[in-house]
Amino acid sequence: MRDDVLDEQRELVALLEDRGWDVTEAEVSVYESPWEDGDAPEATVTLTARKPFGDHGDGDDDGDDENPFRVK
Repeated sequence: MRDDVLDEQRELVALLEDRGWDVTEAEVSVYESPWEDGDAPEATVTLTARKPFGDHGDGDDDGDDENPFRVK
């Protein structure tokens, strides 16, 4: 594995963690693109992260809001 690709992945993980995300999975793939000319490889980074979002409302949780996206 190329060190520069792993450094980039670590930087992305650090950015997410700085924003309060818990990175639970990280995957990197390095490959030669069939669509690009040249010898430089490309990389794909896939990160899975979780972040709990608590109730930030006014504390009035009577379930009678008008949010059309809420599943009841």
